[in-house]
Amino acid sequence: MIFRYVLEKYRNITRLSDEIKKLFKMALIVGGFFEIIKIIPTYIFKEIIDGMVAYDPATGITAKLVFYLIAGYFASFLAMTIIEIIAARYRIAQIRKSETDIMAKAFKKLLSLDIKYHEDNNTGILISKVIKGGSKIVDLLFQIVDRTFPIALQTLITLATLLFVNVEMSLLFIIFVPIFLFLLIHSNMATQKSREKMHYYHDEYAGAITQSIANIRTVKNFGNEAHEERKSEKYLSKYAHYLDMRTRYGLRGRMFEDILVNVARICTLALSVWLMIKMQITAGMLVFIMTLTEKAYINLSQLSRVYYNMQDSEPSIDRFNSIKDETAKIKDNPDSKTQIMTGDVDFNHVSFKYENTASHALKNVNFSIPSKSVAAFVGRSGSGKSTVIKLLLRQFDVNSGKIKIDNADIRDYSLKNLRKNIAVVSQDVELFNETIADNIAYGIENAPMKDIVSAAKMAHADIFIKKFRKGYNTTIGERGVRLSGGQKQRIAIARAILRKPKILIFDEATSSLDSESEKYIHKSIFNLIGKTTLIIIAHRFSTIEHADKIILLDNGEVKEIGTHSELMKKRGIFSKLRNLQRLE
Repeated sequence: MIFRYVLEKYRNITRLSDEIKKLFKMALIVGGFFEIIKIIPTYIFKEIIDGMVAYDPATGITAKLVFYLIAGYFASFLAMTIIEIIAARYRIAQIRKSETDIMAKAFKKLLSLDIKYHEDNNTGILISKVIKGGSKIVDLLFQIVDRTFPIALQTLITLATLLFVNVEMSLLFIIFVPIFLFLLIHSNMATQKSREKMHYYHDEYAGAITQSIANIRTVKNFGNEAHEERKSEKYLSKYAHYLDMRTRYGLRGRMFEDILVNVARICTLALSVWLMIKMQITAGMLVFIMTLTEKAYINLSQLSRVYYNMQDSEPSIDRFNSIKDETAKIKDNPDSKTQIMTGDVDFNHVSFKYENTASHALKNVNFSIPSKSVAAFVGRSGSGKSTVIKLLLRQFDVNSGKIKIDNADIRDYSLKNLRKNIAVVSQDVELFNETIADNIAYGIENAPMKDIVSAAKMAHADIFIKKFRKGYNTTIGERGVRLSGGQKQRIAIARAILRKPKILIFDEATSSLDSESEKYIHKSIFNLIGKTTLIIIAHRFSTIEHADKIILLDNGEVKEIGTHSELMKKRGIFSKLRNLQRLE
């Protein structure tokens, strides 16, 4: 049972990184060699005692031998110190290498996962899993390599030595060690449920405060600080409760383990004295056995503390592994040679339904958008407009039908190539806490400054950028907090223009802007007509009057297609919605 449990834990952590496997292999080899060497000074000490007991002043031969033994005693300690320093340098370097490896892999995995995964998971909890999990794994590696391996190796070497020097002592050792290990694992398993709950509520607390701080403006505007405090304190109190439970269980188990170790010490001493009385061992051998077993029992007692801390890391590692085990549902084709050249778009009998929803978001949708033309999508909220964009970007895959770009199925393109050639300017602009220039050039390494300025001018962003004291080197704050909504939109448009995409999408980019900002956005859109395929999802119909094609979606179906004038003449759904908006 014990070996199966240990093997399971070993597999659980080594699958995180190949670097950890290398660390463990080297630690076992070096540690085994080091633990064998550690017996030498203890054995020399035994020989010194036996030599002094047998000392004969008349000859002095034994005294000379004792002098050499003392010199050897010193040399063995010196060798141990040098080996320990060299081994420690390697251990620390390899642990840090393992840390950077697993943290990099975790971040890479998060970036590779689908949008749906990130939509379904709290950002704060994901960050907590990575940061806290990585930290706990490093702590665990130090505990394993610096404490657990040496203790385990020393226990095995002590047993082998006792078997060699005295069978009775080895039998006593064999009786107590398995009982101790069973008690250790059993007591810590009893605390595991409390540990899991403790880590769960810690992650929930991290998620709650992350959401509160990320939406701090809304919290402040609604005066809802007290509510956010109560919500986070609920998780914090639960965390504290299970932390206390884990501590109580742990201390109780530790008490029984210490009692067992003390009983083992007394039994070892009693047996050693009895064997010496029976003249079966010398005084030096008694000291040798007691020193050897005392170190082993002290380390076993310490193992309880080490194992307790290791178990604390396990839920964090499991949460870390849960990210590592996730797989992206959207399968990339990184070796694809297919390239987007013009930007023609075709939806052929496309149907799609989101998970856990009863109805289809799109039903048998058909339309085509020629290269460098302007197409607009209109319709009521929930009609499927945004779903069209998500499918075009392959954030989701269609349930049936095909989406083609340049007459090739979008699944035949690599995701990098697909998304490199499609740029999106959405209603909710996401910017980074970097300079304006960095945000415009995002995704393009070493973009020339003249190209950044040119893109900003096309987006009518250069007008306000020059008003900042540092101009393009102005840092805009978290999510662009130092910019207005219209300014953020124009930065986003400049970012899209700089990429020179074959398809440029405006996803309700003007729906929440003031009239002046909307005017600038319209100018930016007109600057792009004929240069790229433009797809506009419009809330305000005035934005799309000059579109080459307007596609009206209703309840996930294409109901009308045509130019503005053609659809107005039909006097259908588009005409009714357009007239209603004019009355607003």
